Amino acid sequence: MNNNTNIDDIDKINLRKLNTLTSTTDFIGTTIHSDEWKAYNGLRNNPNYIHVTVNHSASFVDPVTGVHTQNIENTWMRIKRKQKKQNGLARSLLPTYLEEFVWRQDFGDKPLKNLILQISENYPVQ
Repeated sequence: MNNNTNIDDIDKINLRKLNTLTSTTDFIGTTIHSDEWKAYNGLRNNPNYIHVTVNHSASFVDPVTGVHTQNIENTWMRIKRKQKKQNGLARSLLPTYLEEFVWRQDFGDKPLKNLILQISENYPVQ
């Protein structure tokens, strides 16, 4: 199973919060794509991951490296669209909505099959 999506609900971001988030072992070996927003500059100095950027004032996709942020833009669009179909979003339930989205993203469109598979992997019959 592919299980590599990570979404965090952060009200306001700054370099300290970014460094705290990216200091976990989850990010070792990861390539982080971002635009050139000033708070992201400090991400370049961490040897545990690769940080690449795109300058959106010049292009949406860097013509040399191919770096872009379209995947995260698309992901947020899909999250918002799903919540709109469900008649809105209770702010207090946002973490739950995001967890469900990540689970469906990582484990596909067959939730019952994947739920049973996850249960069997985590609680093997003895």
